[in-house]
Amino acid sequence: MANRATAGRRRFYPSNIGLFLSALIGAFIRRRSRVSAALTAVALGATAFYGLLAIYYDMPRRLAEVFRAYGANILLTGEQGVSKEDIAQAKALIGDALVGIAPYQYKSAQLNGKSVTTARTDLSQASAVNPYWQINGDLSIGENEAVVGVDLADMLKLEIGSIALLDNQKDITIRAIVKTGGGADGFLFMNIGENYVADFAEVSVSLSGEELENLRGKLASKLPHITPKPIKRVANSENAVLTKLKTLMTLVTIAAIALTMICVSSTMAATVAERQKEIGLKKALGAQNRDIVTEFLSEAVTLGLFGGALGCAFGFAFANFASFSVFDASVSFDFGLAIVSIVVSVIFTAIAAIFPVYSATSVDPIAVLRGE
Repeated sequence: MANRATAGRRRFYPSNIGLFLSALIGAFIRRRSRVSAALTAVALGATAFYGLLAIYYDMPRRLAEVFRAYGANILLTGEQGVSKEDIAQAKALIGDALVGIAPYQYKSAQLNGKSVTTARTDLSQASAVNPYWQINGDLSIGENEAVVGVDLADMLKLEIGSIALLDNQKDITIRAIVKTGGGADGFLFMNIGENYVADFAEVSVSLSGEELENLRGKLASKLPHITPKPIKRVANSENAVLTKLKTLMTLVTIAAIALTMICVSSTMAATVAERQKEIGLKKALGAQNRDIVTEFLSEAVTLGLFGGALGCAFGFAFANFASFSVFDASVSFDFGLAIVSIVVSVIFTAIAAIFPVYSATSVDPIAVLRGE
C-alpha cells in the first residue's frame, strides 16, 4: 500500500526537473489569460520599484546640479582671510564635485568722484558660482579694465567701452555690465590678481545633504585656519525639496507593491478555485499538501522572476524618460538595483500567493470527486 502511494506521488510529482518544468509550462499555457494578468501586475510593480528607486538614488545629484543655479552653498572664511594657497588646497579636497570657487576682496574706492565698493575676484569663477548673473559684455578683463553692476552703471551713466577715473589716479575701461539681482549690482568688479588674501570665498559644489556636511567637515579638518560655513538658505531649501520628493516616491513605491500583491493574490485564488478538481484528484492519488504548495508556489516564483525581469527593462525606460523630462539627463542602468528588483518581485509575489496556495491544501478530495 505504501509503495503504491509512493508510486502515485512520483507519477504526479517526479524528481525529474524536466518533467516538472513541463508541467509548470503546461499550467501557464492552459491558464494563459490569468497568467498574463498576474505577469502584467508583477511587471508593473517591478517597473515602479526599479524606476522610482533609480530616480531616488540619482535625484540628489541631479537636484544638486539644479540648485547650483541659485549660487554658492559653502562660504570659506578665516581670521587672517583666505589666501590663494587656501583656495588651491580647497579645490584639491573638493575634487570633481567642484562647480566653482570665487574669492572676494572688498575695498572702498572713488569712481568718477563717487564713493563705490570694489569687489576684486576671479570673474570666471564668480560667474560659475552664480550662473544666474546676467552679463552684457566680456568678463575677461585686464589690469586696467573692470566690470560694473547695472545699478552703478545707471548711476554714473557708464556703458561698455566707457572710460572711468578710479581713485583720481588712473583710467579704467568698462568691459561688461552685470546684473546680479542683489546688492552687488552697485559694485565695481576687478581682477583679484595673483598673490592675494581674500576676505572670504564662495564655493559651489554639486553635493547636498550628508555629502555636503561631510565635505564641510573634511575642509575644516584639513584647513584648520579656515572656517567652512554652509549657506543655509540654499542648503535648507535643497534638503527640504529632496526630502519631500523622496517621501513621495517611497509612498508611490509602497502603493505599487501593495496593488501588485493584491492582484497576484486574487489571481492565485481564482486559479486555485478553477483547479479544485485537479487538486482533489492529485490528493486522491497520493499527493500530499506540501506537493500542492510546492507546485503553486513554483508558479508564483516563476511569475515573480519573469515579471521582475520585464519590470527592470520597463523601469529603466521609465526612469530615463522621467529624468530626461525633469533634469534633461539620462540614468545609467544599475545591475545591482536590477537584481534587488527581481528578488523583491519574487519575494512579494510568493508572499501574495501564500494564503491562496494554502487554501488549496484544504480541498477535500472525496467531496471534489463526488462533484460537491
